Amino acid sequence: MLNPRRGRLEDGTGAERVLRAKSFRVLELLIARRGELVAKDDLLRDAWPDVIVSEDSLSQCISDIRRALGPRGAVLLRTVPRRGYVLEDEDVPAKALPGRTVRHGMMVAAAGLGWLWLPAGPVAPPETPGQVMAASALLDGRDWQRREANEQARMLLEAAVEDDPDDAVAWANLGLTYWLEVQHLAWGGGRREMAQAIELVKRAVALGGTASAHRLLAEMRLLSPFPEMRSLVDALANAQAAVTIAPDKADNLAVLAHVLALTGRGAEAVRHIERALRLDPTPPDWYRQVAGLSYLVSQEPARAAEAFGALHGAGTFTGTRWWPGWLLASSLAQSGRTGEAAAIIQAAAGRRPERSIAAVAQSLDGWSDRDSRERFLDGLRRAGLPG
Repeated sequence: MLNPRRGRLEDGTGAERVLRAKSFRVLELLIARRGELVAKDDLLRDAWPDVIVSEDSLSQCISDIRRALGPRGAVLLRTVPRRGYVLEDEDVPAKALPGRTVRHGMMVAAAGLGWLWLPAGPVAPPETPGQVMAASALLDGRDWQRREANEQARMLLEAAVEDDPDDAVAWANLGLTYWLEVQHLAWGGGRREMAQAIELVKRAVALGGTASAHRLLAEMRLLSPFPEMRSLVDALANAQAAVTIAPDKADNLAVLAHVLALTGRGAEAVRHIERALRLDPTPPDWYRQVAGLSYLVSQEPARAAEAFGALHGAGTFTGTRWWPGWLLASSLAQSGRTGEAAAIIQAAAGRRPERSIAAVAQSLDGWSDRDSRERFLDGLRRAGLPG
């Protein structure tokens, strides 16, 4: 709802969706001509009648409006490359009249440790240009042996953002191509690619990005192999935003649970990961890793052992699956099953470079909660891992 008398945008509950004064004015102009293409020059002239400003000022207002409109902002407020913007007219053919609250169908609808592997996926908007759709199809495979598919997707996305610099989905998926470069060690991505990935997805979020874009940024802030680019505070903020936008998306809940567990908020983590598991009856392995970690942090080692047990096998201490072995050993020891825990510690000998508690502790810089971290390490001591 646009409430010109109070000078604010409100959601279906009457709560304010914060907009700066100029952004509110731009929204008024777009609503007055909704369903029509409004030229950039017209918006610049009418919103800034007495001053000369660059298109950057207008772009920032458009970003503010999309963010205020919520998860469908990028669809409701569409960019026509190099020409202007269209505020889609979905339902009620009403006009924003001075002093009156206007209910518009579009507005009401708009209310709405980095060592566990999370497979990133492309951001999927309700509708996308052809280039972005083609790139998403290439990224869906995520086959580490097909680096050329990632490079082809990047070329398509670079063309898409050149055509439409306000396409939040294209920016997010472009960032994903660099994130995949870092994740697949054989591709050789380093700090430069990691920094590019973060900046590109941050731009997507600033443009009113989807829940998927927020989740992607949370994953990168959580899982970056470069400590200076990790931030649990930022990861938590983005993960919470993803859940706020799309609360029934299991991946969003699982990522939020992961961050909460690493910051010691075990009970909250358990609540979110259990909901994710209910929403996805055939969850990927990383859900079980997050579930086990959440139970361990909330001091439920028997349940943690049950979650990690499904992951324990020949590949436990190889590749991306080595951490479940340590977590399972600690969970078993904390629940009194020290013999089974000791067997897992022995299985790690010769497979992992970490041969002591101190060596394992050095790799826990993504686990910020000291108490739960010490309980984890104490479980490994009980299982027989030397200090």
